[in-house]
Amino acid sequence: MRVLHVTEAMGGGIVTSLLAMVGSTPEVDHHLIATARPQHETGDGWRERFASSAELPRRLVGGVTALRRRVRELYPDVVHAHSSYAGVMARLAGLDRTKIAYSPHCFAFERRDISGSQRRAFELVERMLARRTDLFVAVAPHEIDLALGLGHEQVAYVPNRSVLAVNRVAGHALPLRVLTTGRVSAQKDWRYFLHVKQYAEQQLGLVAQWQWIGGGDAEGERALRAAGVEVSGWLPREAVLTEMGRAQVYLHTAAWEAAPISILEAAALGLPLAVRAIPPLQSLRLPGLAGSVTELAEALTALRSPEHWANAQVASRALADRHSSRIQGRELQRAYAQVLASAPHPEPASPWVPSPVPSARSAS
Repeated sequence: MRVLHVTEAMGGGIVTSLLAMVGSTPEVDHHLIATARPQHETGDGWRERFASSAELPRRLVGGVTALRRRVRELYPDVVHAHSSYAGVMARLAGLDRTKIAYSPHCFAFERRDISGSQRRAFELVERMLARRTDLFVAVAPHEIDLALGLGHEQVAYVPNRSVLAVNRVAGHALPLRVLTTGRVSAQKDWRYFLHVKQYAEQQLGLVAQWQWIGGGDAEGERALRAAGVEVSGWLPREAVLTEMGRAQVYLHTAAWEAAPISILEAAALGLPLAVRAIPPLQSLRLPGLAGSVTELAEALTALRSPEHWANAQVASRALADRHSSRIQGRELQRAYAQVLASAPHPEPASPWVPSPVPSARSAS
């Protein structure tokens, strides 16, 4: 089976997500047409992980033309688009003889930094293009519900996973080092992060070290540093993992997401999680979910207890185990086989979704 992956957003979590899929399915002949995302740490050597790699122009017409040309050269069985914009390219390219799989890795209409009319326009585009999609590949169960609501008929759930070779496991220490990673941006919601820090310190008396690994919005970086948060700027991947291994808790405050790799990497390193409970992350049944600034601050403060911290670490390691290479490879192979064997208009599929798991609190 030959698969051509396409994305104009090759950076951050999409790099890791794609490399994980490639590593989980060595039986598949994986090819890539992509554009590296500016101002994102992508690591080295990712192009060499594919059987071939080609450049994808960022503009719509040029991208569609390049994609059609690459399909004529490769004759892939499946074109798998990653990101909303790549999904538009693939579904407007007129690839009638090639099955199209689509993974938005978070729909554009879920953004909260744009107007309501823009979100409605993005949703309308997704609804119109659903009929041109042979298979929707969700990375979170929440996306399945959204996809079915948009009119997608074939859906599958393929979990993200960490690609870390874990050489060390986080340990408890005081004061706690509270860490997050990613772009300082509206999506990662640095303001919410600061609200949690302020409440934990001023109302609960938490003494901790706070660290943001990454860079981005200048206003956000200034505000974080002024509040006592260490902002590293963009670091090489190995340096990021070193810093994560030194932390005691991973705090995730994003306003919108799909299935962030950073959480799974933190879990693989044995970091207890404190996660803002937005719908996609609730659907993944992550440990450490909290529904408010107050609850997140209380969860962080509770991790000062070695016993509570150890229970939370067990829950994190269990999360990493549920997002394994074996499970991801099995579900991705099943998804591709499903779409290649499907009739033009099959009945909606019944995708595999994860079963409920106990939270860190209930495990304690």
